[in-house]
Amino acid sequence: MNIIVLGGSAAGMSFAAKYKRNQPTNNVIVIEKRDYISFGACGLPYFVADKFSDTERMISRTPKQAIESGLDIRLNTEVIALNQKDNVVTVRHQNEEQSLHYDQLIIATGARPIIPDLGQYNTKQVYTLTSMEDGIAVKKAMQDPSKPKIAIIGAGFIGLEMFDAAHDLGKNVTLIEREKHILSRQFSSEMIHNVEEAIRQTGTNLQLNTEVNDITDNKDGYTITTNNGEITADLIILALGFKPNTEFVELPKMANGALLVDQFGATQDPNIYAVGDCATVHHLTLDKPVYIPLATTANKQARMMADKLSGKDTYLSGFLGSSSLKVLDYELASTGISQWLAEQHQLPINTSVITDKNQTDYYPGQEDIKIKLVYHPESNVLLGGEIVGKKGAVSRLNALAVAITAKMTTQQLGYIDFSYAPPFARTWDALNVAGNVAK
Repeated sequence: MNIIVLGGSAAGMSFAAKYKRNQPTNNVIVIEKRDYISFGACGLPYFVADKFSDTERMISRTPKQAIESGLDIRLNTEVIALNQKDNVVTVRHQNEEQSLHYDQLIIATGARPIIPDLGQYNTKQVYTLTSMEDGIAVKKAMQDPSKPKIAIIGAGFIGLEMFDAAHDLGKNVTLIEREKHILSRQFSSEMIHNVEEAIRQTGTNLQLNTEVNDITDNKDGYTITTNNGEITADLIILALGFKPNTEFVELPKMANGALLVDQFGATQDPNIYAVGDCATVHHLTLDKPVYIPLATTANKQARMMADKLSGKDTYLSGFLGSSSLKVLDYELASTGISQWLAEQHQLPINTSVITDKNQTDYYPGQEDIKIKLVYHPESNVLLGGEIVGKKGAVSRLNALAVAITAKMTTQQLGYIDFSYAPPFARTWDALNVAGNVAK
């Protein structure tokens, strides 16, 4: 059996390592266009912020370690053609082409940053943040004292993580977002308002409802022209989302190019599977394929696929898109169906929002914590939620994800026996309160 994995990042290496352990006699070839594998790009904003200095800490496995485990690792190798009829993939390494036959092809080619056409400008100080090379270049630029003005276009996860990094480094930041509020797909406006105010209070120029028209060079750096005026910057970070790397394969895709797969990662071609940022996953509460480009999703889906193709039992029935983020002193966490997602799919829902406390008032550290629940309007079964606060939001989100996976109702959430101690909660935990308030 010849298994070829296209892509050696989180999804590809998770699949390859697990499958090889399951089926040690099968040949597993990993094709990777870079000269490293198993790179954790989630660490890049913290590397840029100088929280750590060694890029090797973002690599969970070296090529040497992978080869010693029995994997055939082909670095600096790029896919140039795919013949689905004959089960052949053609690759290029050092200007030499080779055709490889596969019994099963695992597409884990990831996604690349979206770089829109914003006119003619010098790209030297305009960055994205996906690769190790990106991280090194951005960190060097951020440490240049002659470049104090940073413009970040896009206030999603990467944009906000880069805002945090730039703020920690003492930069003068402009944060540009075309939607009405930051993180608009994960959080409702009433949940994120306090975070936006906190961003503004740092002196950051937060520009919402702002569309970038073009970028031009000026004598000191760049001029960004928007529907709300002009912004000058010494360097620019583009954080506008991702485009799946799937142009080379002819199979059904979402509008953004993500390969459509079933809950086990199978495409319509019985010999081709896809996983990671190049493919959809099955949403647990929506019960539909969705695009969730997260490292946790990629790793879990890949491991499950490796077991499935090895004939083992699998226990993964879908994803909730659980995610979390640090912005200044705030923890932001969401899971399951958001109000935005429900509207996109015309799904009837009920919602409730509460503001409570993370712990008792007589123990130091009490903070507000805000919880929004999304639930079925008839059965009250939990479908999703958002939690924002300065302490305890992420841990409670994880508990909520378990409750949603278990198909619990708001009433059951209200009576879950969460632990209590004054430093951590009140006798009725904030999640209990949220469940009891929901109608």
